[in-house]
Amino acid sequence: MAHNKSLNIKYVVVSDKPLDDVITPDAQTLFLSATEFISNEAPVDLRKLYKAKVINLCSNFDYLSKGYYCSLLAEARGMRCVPSAANAVTMNWKRHYQSSLPELNALLDKYFKEPPEEPLTRSYTIYFGRTEVESLEDLAGRLFDLFRFPLMTFQIGLDGKGKWVVKGVEPLSLPDLPAQKRDYFIETLKLFTGSAWRNKNDKKKKHWIAILHDPDEKQPPSDKNALGKFIKAGKDMNVSVELVTKNDFSSLLEFDAVLIRETTAINHHTYRFALKAENENIPCIDDTQSIIRCCNKVFQHELLTSKNIALPATWIVDRKTQKTLENELPYPVVVKIPDGSFSNGVIKAETPESFREAANELLKKSDIILVQEFVESDFDWRIGILNGEPLFACKYYMAQGHWQIYNHGAKTLKRRQGRHETLPVSRVPEHVLRVALRAAKLIGDGLYGVDLKEVNGRAIVMEVNDNPSLDSGVEDQVLGMKLYKAILQRLLDMIEQE
Repeated sequence: MAHNKSLNIKYVVVSDKPLDDVITPDAQTLFLSATEFISNEAPVDLRKLYKAKVINLCSNFDYLSKGYYCSLLAEARGMRCVPSAANAVTMNWKRHYQSSLPELNALLDKYFKEPPEEPLTRSYTIYFGRTEVESLEDLAGRLFDLFRFPLMTFQIGLDGKGKWVVKGVEPLSLPDLPAQKRDYFIETLKLFTGSAWRNKNDKKKKHWIAILHDPDEKQPPSDKNALGKFIKAGKDMNVSVELVTKNDFSSLLEFDAVLIRETTAINHHTYRFALKAENENIPCIDDTQSIIRCCNKVFQHELLTSKNIALPATWIVDRKTQKTLENELPYPVVVKIPDGSFSNGVIKAETPESFREAANELLKKSDIILVQEFVESDFDWRIGILNGEPLFACKYYMAQGHWQIYNHGAKTLKRRQGRHETLPVSRVPEHVLRVALRAAKLIGDGLYGVDLKEVNGRAIVMEVNDNPSLDSGVEDQVLGMKLYKAILQRLLDMIEQE
């Protein structure tokens, strides 16, 4: 890498292929391909350009595509990017609204009574959930609830039975808005900013907290007994705690706060729950920033490395760099898909051949994968941190005869998961606790589980989890009910700050 050239860079333009052959570069602008930006192959260390603005012109922003990773890594490096990673995720929700089509079409059929005549396909604009066509107000409001774009267009057309149905939804930029519609846009903007979903002067005597969970999840972050303890803790604190599922999305506004106890992912309803809560000023653990920063190991590696947090030696690999690296890696290595959880999507490679096989498998799911040096240990530390303070500490031992805590291929439950040891925070080595707190602070002020290994007296961060396990008889072994009450109290404090 040529990082010795000092440049006064204010803009970094990223595209599928470099644009400096068609656009004359200047001293303030750096043109890079997506691969160069991701791998930091630039004339200057991109991690030092935290004041630069990134213009991401990649053609594909699908989740885990290179366009998505460029926005993600720009944020990890402290740069402002257009579009942001969160925007890129939201843009692609248009591919997932099919599950809401029955509800949307029911609203359309109920209120839109136009006869089935020309034009057979019609397009309408949504301004902050409002539209100029009164019969489409309810549909516009629901679409805004799903996508949260200030300006959108949606298309309707006739199906085979002669009924009007929703055909598509697209975000709309302000420059694309016709000049004669600008006044209506400004009017709806004023209405939107002047409104409030909840009357903060009308405080309830008893707060209501929703816990999002999936009763059918095979490896949930909290088991049924732990969820029951949250409910009991709420009763002791005069707080109503109610278990909800993804089907309760529309009733989220009925609650004062949300606790997500379902494995989070960016391209997932857990993220949409967090985003909706955030948009409506409803305190939520986990928040969207924590989900984005924790659910992708590429982001975490870049963020923690830039702040000099000790990590295993790590390589960011795509199909191009895979062939170059396979004969140079210090085997054994661990090959990871960036957004895996509970040791899923993690493969140990002992040889170049096994690395090639693992990389080929994981690169089918993500344009970018991680390769890390194998750090052997009998156990991992897990330090639970809430709002910047240590909450619990566990040692998770490797599964019997296996190199990970979880052995998904084991035939018996006893061999599938290693034993645990829960300790008072006061018994955690000072250097382990210090590094864990530093790493968590970089993510935010939510609830995190920092995984570390001790190597030659040093604490090495393996990852930071935004949705750490809280199981009955494990993480609560030292604190008991105090653990659940501490988390609920944090949510209550956040409610009072609103």
